[in-house]
Amino acid sequence: MSTVAPQPSAGNLTLAVNHPTAAAFLDESGVISQDRFFLVGCLKLSEPSLLVRRLQRLRDREQWYNELHWFTLTRKLLPLYKKIIDTTATCPGLKFSCFVTDRTVADPVVRFGSAWKAYEKLATQLLLGNIAQTELVTVLADYFSTPNQVNFEMDVRSEVNRRLRRCAIPTMCRLDSKTADPLQVVDLLTAAVGFEFREANGLASPNSPKAELARYVRQRLRVTSFLNPPVQNDRVNVRMYRQ
Repeated sequence: MSTVAPQPSAGNLTLAVNHPTAAAFLDESGVISQDRFFLVGCLKLSEPSLLVRRLQRLRDREQWYNELHWFTLTRKLLPLYKKIIDTTATCPGLKFSCFVTDRTVADPVVRFGSAWKAYEKLATQLLLGNIAQTELVTVLADYFSTPNQVNFEMDVRSEVNRRLRRCAIPTMCRLDSKTADPLQVVDLLTAAVGFEFREANGLASPNSPKAELARYVRQRLRVTSFLNPPVQNDRVNVRMYRQ
């Protein structure tokens, strides 16, 4: 009698009920084809409903239901945005990471031939660095307009799965950020990192509400500065794009 165990197949392959899973929310800051600093950010949540419910309770208490967006931040909204950062920073199972691109040092558009391909490559590398061994991660990216021939979601998912040699990303899609608070939050976090680089290079005011929120993000994420990547702790991983 053979003692060789049967090989897994589509009919008998199962995962444990506690198999590690997560959701990753992607957004960018800056215009990759023209801005000096361009960033791709990823907010990974092992249980995204925890953050979504907390943010909804905060919205209900504040009676404020507009979209969170870095570019709409005003002095009047600053206290609310700080509460959003407080709620995010204390959420269990949260990890924020991003790539910072300084196009005067290393330009991914020149390297990869187009803005779309450059963004795709940066997003792929960011996800590869954020998916734990055996983890399954659903990826939701902020929607941006692309030519018809660009298959951003399918290309990124296929490349990550190919490089990891397994189904690490079972599904990926782009959504309007209005549909998901975590997409709005990753917009704030990524833009806050980018703002420090712009401020340090004379491209942004150090006295604006955005400057104050950027400082507050660093404080709540326990980071002194993002200006000398890699910057890493148990909740943050920020790296510079190098060719």
